[in-house]
Amino acid sequence: MIQTRQVRHAFADVNGLRLHRLEFGGSGRPIVCLHGVTGNAWVWHDTAAALVGLGSVVSLDMRGYGQSQWSPDRSYSTDHHVADLEGVVADLGADRVDVAGSSWGGLVALAFAARNPGLIRRLALVDVEPSSQQGETDLFPRPRSFSSHAEAVEAERKANPHAPDGMIDIMATTGTYPGPEGQLLNAHDPFFFERWPFRSDDRWEELPNLKMPTLVVHAEQSFIKADVAERMANELPDARLVNIPDSGHVIPVEQPVALGSALAAFFGES
Repeated sequence: MIQTRQVRHAFADVNGLRLHRLEFGGSGRPIVCLHGVTGNAWVWHDTAAALVGLGSVVSLDMRGYGQSQWSPDRSYSTDHHVADLEGVVADLGADRVDVAGSSWGGLVALAFAARNPGLIRRLALVDVEPSSQQGETDLFPRPRSFSSHAEAVEAERKANPHAPDGMIDIMATTGTYPGPEGQLLNAHDPFFFERWPFRSDDRWEELPNLKMPTLVVHAEQSFIKADVAERMANELPDARLVNIPDSGHVIPVEQPVALGSALAAFFGES
């Protein structure tokens, strides 16, 4: 049996697309959470439990993912996602927000903060690098479909070996949808099997201009090197670095409790 916490689904028309978000509860200033290139809004399910006492926790399905609309012309640059986030924050009616972004979501959060410094109170960049040595089409192979839920679970477990079973089930369920021939398809635009646009980003020059308190979170078993995270923390004017042990790249899935504790301590400061 797959169990999730109570959550509210909300939709907003932003930049010509219908975007979906999960609202996990809480009240007051929004804490907006962003997923990475292989995820969706549900990656924050367990982490959100640690944050609902601090604000209204919201997790966005970025365009092309989950229940958000796909871009008809494949407009999927980081800047397109930033423009969407601006629209979502406006829809929330918030003057200021806290933002946590994992992987590509971290790049979106970084770019959003650079463009809207007055909107962000605190910023968390979760296992992300401002630039990549790989090209947009240098992707590792991923299965495009699954014959059963058990097969999807197996793939999630292989990708996230340290994750709790509940998160694996949630990601296998929310990360797929029934196809026309009875198979389960990945719940994102197939474009992301061919190209990851953020691989062309270089946002190092934006870091010194981010004056808000920033938490840099690094997974100790990530492909992102520790010295990259250290450089980020050093180049940000007001930053601290936290390392999460026993975790690969997708920390909200692999170590949601440890991440939740780190974010709660950070966002809980005045």
